[in-house]
Amino acid sequence: MNILIIAEKKRKIQQILDALNEKNAQADYMRISKITLVSRKGETKIKSLGKELPYYDAVFIHARTSLAQFVEPMLEELQKIGSYTNLKKNSYYLGSNEPYSFVALAEAKVPAPRTITTGSAKSLEGFAGKITYPILAKTFIGKKAHQELFINSAKELSLFSKSMRTEIDAFMIREFIEGDIVSCAVIGEKVFALKKKEGKEKFKKSSRGEVYKTTEKEKEIAINAANAIGYDTALVEMVKGNVIKVEPQIPFEEFNSALSETLQDYLALYLIEKAKEYAPNVKDAYDFLGIRKFLSKTFFGKWFK
Repeated sequence: MNILIIAEKKRKIQQILDALNEKNAQADYMRISKITLVSRKGETKIKSLGKELPYYDAVFIHARTSLAQFVEPMLEELQKIGSYTNLKKNSYYLGSNEPYSFVALAEAKVPAPRTITTGSAKSLEGFAGKITYPILAKTFIGKKAHQELFINSAKELSLFSKSMRTEIDAFMIREFIEGDIVSCAVIGEKVFALKKKEGKEKFKKSSRGEVYKTTEKEKEIAINAANAIGYDTALVEMVKGNVIKVEPQIPFEEFNSALSETLQDYLALYLIEKAKEYAPNVKDAYDFLGIRKFLSKTFFGKWFK
């Protein structure tokens, strides 16, 4: 079996590579900025530094959702090859669009704070007397959040909507549920959690968390939230059982500093399991005349199983 780790910086995922190598898995690293997609004559090739990318049984991608315009076409090609990836198609498009991601959570029946999205500042005033305060308000230019603030009353919401001078593409207002944040690292069917003290006066930055044992319901919510966006591995944050954030990059260092175990070891085992599962389906560019199949039965078999 062979596994590829794609990330923006090697130091962020070095422990994953180490954990895979310790478990005798063939693991390679590739910097995402070195990868190109070359399309012509109805065919797209994934290349690195001008050379065609070998096929891998499993590919783990660790990158910001802002790279969706590049990651998504690459996911399309990896799926054609048959490689396992920790991301489903369209997951980065969905994850990079916060208002739409809350729609996806609602459709999957994942508990989340009541959220209203609109393209018109004037229409916000129509909701002023129909929602519970305080609320978290955000404005978006494209998919990027432009402004974020707390609003404590209908009057403040009205003033906020009338103050808009910049061309805004979307507005989102979300019920604010005050309470401690349960921050979950989801790896397949496993969930590791930290509990962070949180208050609205510091909603942008949580304190360092302490180890937290999730209930079975919280574990189910975290996994369902990740899957609703299209992630097999993700960071999911919730307050009182309501999901407030889902993103594909797990902050490993933050979890490892609090837990007595290393998340990278669990991730390595998960990727090895998926690589074994997907290996028979991968269309190997180098399986000329069945060489890979032949070698898998020899001394070199550990590299190909």
